Amino acid sequence: MVRYEKLLYGLNMALSVCLNFLLGIFSGKPNAEKVKSVVCVKLDEIGDMAASVSVFQNLRDIFPNAKITVLCKPFVQSLIQNDPNIDGFIKNENELSTYDVWVELRGNWRTFFASIFKTKKMRVDRGAVRFKQRGNQPHETITNLRIIEPILLKYAPDMNLNGASKLYPSAGEIELAKAWIQSLYVQKYVVIHPAARRVLRQWPSERFAIIAKHLWEKYAFNTILVGTKDEIDILENVKSGQDFVKIWIANDSLLTLYKVIQGAELFIGNESGPLQIADLSGIPVIGLFGPGVKNVFYPQRNSKSKVIHSLLKCNPCDQINCTQSVPCIDRIQLFEVTEAIDGLLSSK
Repeated sequence: MVRYEKLLYGLNMALSVCLNFLLGIFSGKPNAEKVKSVVCVKLDEIGDMAASVSVFQNLRDIFPNAKITVLCKPFVQSLIQNDPNIDGFIKNENELSTYDVWVELRGNWRTFFASIFKTKKMRVDRGAVRFKQRGNQPHETITNLRIIEPILLKYAPDMNLNGASKLYPSAGEIELAKAWIQSLYVQKYVVIHPAARRVLRQWPSERFAIIAKHLWEKYAFNTILVGTKDEIDILENVKSGQDFVKIWIANDSLLTLYKVIQGAELFIGNESGPLQIADLSGIPVIGLFGPGVKNVFYPQRNSKSKVIHSLLKCNPCDQINCTQSVPCIDRIQLFEVTEAIDGLLSSK
């Protein structure tokens, strides 16, 4: 899988160099007003999309008259579906048309070949940036901005890239979030997402249960456990029959989840999509990290947020096969999390 990804990155980098050279010969002097269409390819997961939203605002600033289209996974679209900087969405590669500017934030072989014939003025890609950053990856938000930096330099050299990230819940999504909170009969609450896509990213459920008890006994805060129906077993293990712990299965849009999180006193979770959404919400966040790469997905938008990460010599790994007798995520101790909680809540 790693070799496949590196090969695709390398070919993307070579393609962008060749295409931009050839297209530059025929397209004449760069003129942002003449760019009428932009496509962003982002075939990634929730957390990756959350770290990409600043890209759309910057592209709108550079190309105020262009139609900006995003190719993404259907379940991720609900996170950005109301973004005023986006004009349309497509859900599969067969819907791709011809575009003046092609932004490959994360594509596949089909989008790679499609871009050869469907790019008219300029193409940028992730591979070139990852090659320059090898061995020293910054936060994913910075990587995404660096991908579009050549566009800025070509079409708007007097403009600066804006790293601000914003989500746009609708009035209906805001009201739905309020209704869900009311239905759970909670006032002040903390949101915990105890699951993750990889087992090696999941802090033990029984420890989350103890954390929920700590929040209730010391602060009188309810805990809302969020997750999908596929994660219900984990949520039930954390609840452990505790009445002050509520379970909410997030079947609505990701922006409804965002508003539920935004109303909380604190968010606690493993490296996951909800953690990245929480980072955008402006509330304090405690992120528990295991095999993930240092810095890349750490919460960074709130100076009060905390990261707890037991970095071992084997980090980063494939997140599937652990070589340690005690996985790194399990090395995070209860006292580390309670100290982080107490430090954040006492400073509010």
